[in-house]
Amino acid sequence: MSFILATDTSCDIPRGELRARGIEYKPLVYTIEGAEHPDEFDCDEQYKAFYSEIRAGKLASTSMINLIEHEEFFTMLVDKYTEDIVYVTLSSGLSASHSSAVQAAENVFKSTGRKVYVVDSRGATIMTRHVVDEAQKLRDSGLSAQEAVEQLADFVAHLQTWFMPVDLMHLKRGGRVSGPAAIIGTALKIKPILNFSEAGGLVVAKKIHGVAKGLAFMIDMFKADAVDGPSKFYIANADSEYAPELLERAKEARPDWEGEIGWIGPVIGAHTGCGAVGISFLSKKTRDK
Repeated sequence: MSFILATDTSCDIPRGELRARGIEYKPLVYTIEGAEHPDEFDCDEQYKAFYSEIRAGKLASTSMINLIEHEEFFTMLVDKYTEDIVYVTLSSGLSASHSSAVQAAENVFKSTGRKVYVVDSRGATIMTRHVVDEAQKLRDSGLSAQEAVEQLADFVAHLQTWFMPVDLMHLKRGGRVSGPAAIIGTALKIKPILNFSEAGGLVVAKKIHGVAKGLAFMIDMFKADAVDGPSKFYIANADSEYAPELLERAKEARPDWEGEIGWIGPVIGAHTGCGAVGISFLSKKTRDK
């Protein structure tokens, strides 16, 4: 391999698949009912069990990967391998994990002379998964770490993700929307449509009345902006009944594309709640600021 590829588990690629693809990973951690758990999910049953707990009213929280943890992880990698390392992180617009990784990479370089290139996915879950997929293609094609990182910057800029949480009361319990907004929005069946900004933060792009119109809006954005020629899209799935429908509608819109449903894992699902659904794809346009 031309470089070693690593990521945190915000990419929500099953851990066995990461190992089979030769991708090192650092688990993020989530807390539920006061107990900490590493994000080591590897099968549908684990994701379903997590969302069953959320449906039962349990609140989950998450924590960043701190500087010491990143330094230990990078030190392990430079001791294990001779190649440079490319490490893909959860968006800097969502978590300080990215900045701690950057500082850890600098510290490891000072102490060992070995380079760890930190790539900000400027996204999460299926969006970060896209970046890891592309990084693996570049690794397997023989590009150097530096060349891959340069190409990934343009790739990340053209990734678009449209995302619809459906449980406003969960967002209220987590303090992410106000009580009145959640109650009124639920009563009126208002669904916020979110996307990722240029900087990797989540912004409310639109508020739509009803799930059906929300799904239609996301498909319209996919049809309008997806790159020409065959590619691949991912459907984000927080144990959502709407994920299969969104998958089929996206396939109908672009039959030349491959499509796959991917789980939203506990690190992001702790914030979205159950039922959230979205689509991520390579766009002809760069992201809005």
